[in-house]
Amino acid sequence: MFSAGFSTAKTPEMSRNTAKYPRPTLVEEGHPPAKNPAQPEEYERIQRKQRAEAILAQYDILMKYAVENNLSIPQTRQYFRKVALEIPTEPVIKNWFPS
Repeated sequence: MFSAGFSTAKTPEMSRNTAKYPRPTLVEEGHPPAKNPAQPEEYERIQRKQRAEAILAQYDILMKYAVENNLSIPQTRQYFRKVALEIPTEPVIKNWFPS
C-alpha cells in the first residue's frame, strides 16, 4: 500500500534559488536598524517612553496605578500619555519607573 522508497527526482539547488529570490533584510522591510544610545540620559528617556506605552496598552496595569495613587483612570491615562509623548509633566504617579 505504501512504499518506503524515496523519489530519485533531482531537487533544485538552493544557491540558484537564493540568487533568484533574495531574502529581504530588516531595513528593506521598513524596520530601522537598532541603535544603541550613546548617553545614559537618552537610554532612560527611551525606556520611560516605552514603559509608559506598555502601561497604556494594558488596561489592568493602568487601573492598578490609578488605584495605588488615588487617581481616576482618565487622570492616570493622561499622565502616561504625556510621558509617552515626551511632554514635560509633574510626576504624579509614584514608583512606576526606577530612578
